[in-house]
Amino acid sequence: MAEIRPFRGVRFTPQAGKMDELLCPPYDIINEQQRNEYLEKNPNNIVKIELPVVEEGVDDRYQAAAQCLDGWMKDGILARDPKPSLYIYEEQYTLHGETKSVRGIISLVKIEEFEKGVIMPHEFTLSKPKQDRLNLIQATQSNISTIYSLYSDDGSRTTEKLELLTERKPDIEATEGKCIHRLWVVDDELEVTAICRDFDKRNLYIADGHHRYETSLKYRNMCREKGAPEGAPCDYVMMLLVNMDDNQFSLFPTHRMVKNIENFDVESFLKDIEVNFRIDKHHGVGSIKPTLAEYYQQGRKVVAWYVGDDTWYLLKLRSASHAMEDIMPDCSKALKNLDISILHQLVIDRVMHSNNEDCVTYTRSFTEAIAAVDEGKCQCCFILNPTRIQDIKDIVDANEKMPQKSTYFYPKPTTGLVMNVYE
Repeated sequence: MAEIRPFRGVRFTPQAGKMDELLCPPYDIINEQQRNEYLEKNPNNIVKIELPVVEEGVDDRYQAAAQCLDGWMKDGILARDPKPSLYIYEEQYTLHGETKSVRGIISLVKIEEFEKGVIMPHEFTLSKPKQDRLNLIQATQSNISTIYSLYSDDGSRTTEKLELLTERKPDIEATEGKCIHRLWVVDDELEVTAICRDFDKRNLYIADGHHRYETSLKYRNMCREKGAPEGAPCDYVMMLLVNMDDNQFSLFPTHRMVKNIENFDVESFLKDIEVNFRIDKHHGVGSIKPTLAEYYQQGRKVVAWYVGDDTWYLLKLRSASHAMEDIMPDCSKALKNLDISILHQLVIDRVMHSNNEDCVTYTRSFTEAIAAVDEGKCQCCFILNPTRIQDIKDIVDANEKMPQKSTYFYPKPTTGLVMNVYE
């Protein structure tokens, strides 16, 4: 099934500076201001390659990233590890007063088409980010940030190995954002082989990084067309592999902000959807979160719709509604009953006709979504509950995909601890 292998990772040397100042989040959650702040801390911050910009003397920002990577390698700011290794990675964070840890393995994974059922996605993707990441891979010949995937560790075989291997002091410990990041380099051949064999009969579920995986698949195919042999560097991509059964990651919802709807009218919209939804009007944005949380505990399918002026509506799917059965007759129960599926199929697609990249934008931040409406940056927003991990597994096992940006796994893996630069 999944084929994983060690690699000679490229890492920052002490010459680069303090590790706390060299890391950054994945590209898709960094804005221009944050990028500048990372580089102000240290001009060697990995954001310079992860999210490149056009620089003096270089017209193409991807070439700027490639030149930066080459320069850092030559100057000793980055160096390749001497032996093929696996990298045990741990993120420690605090949420709602509780300290949690997510632990996994960073390795290379052989790229497979989704149809083979070895590596499986759980949501659809957008076109713009894929082209961006393709350009970066072509220019730098590397994976700068890691894809995040899940596996099931029956019998806790791998978990036990990781616990033994992390009893010693980590090779790297750094703080970035609200997390403490730890990395252990495992280069003993017997230990590496034992972990790799654990994955011989496992499937992998992509949690975060769908765009990067599809980009890597496309790049591999492009290389094959140019004569790249089986087993070439382009056949593999860097992944963080996390046990879905006993890890402490958190799942957050991704809210929808909607704009560019012609003839937008709240009352007309409500009339159009009331056949499928019971609708309760509320005042006070402070009541949105607790109301949604209450229904989440009950297993109810609800969405909050905020229209500004401290006014919002709770949309509750009617028990007698058969609309999802009519629209998605051949889909699994898990996909049809998903809050995000109901929202897209019965509201955003069917009534608003606005399911495209120019009309719908996404955020994990409740505050940002509400502010976008109040400040006139969008016409309305939809606030959702998080997706349950079992629903994701059921949907993937049924060979189905959720709408794009359906989940937000927290914490995201940091960028800069280790990179896969093709040899």
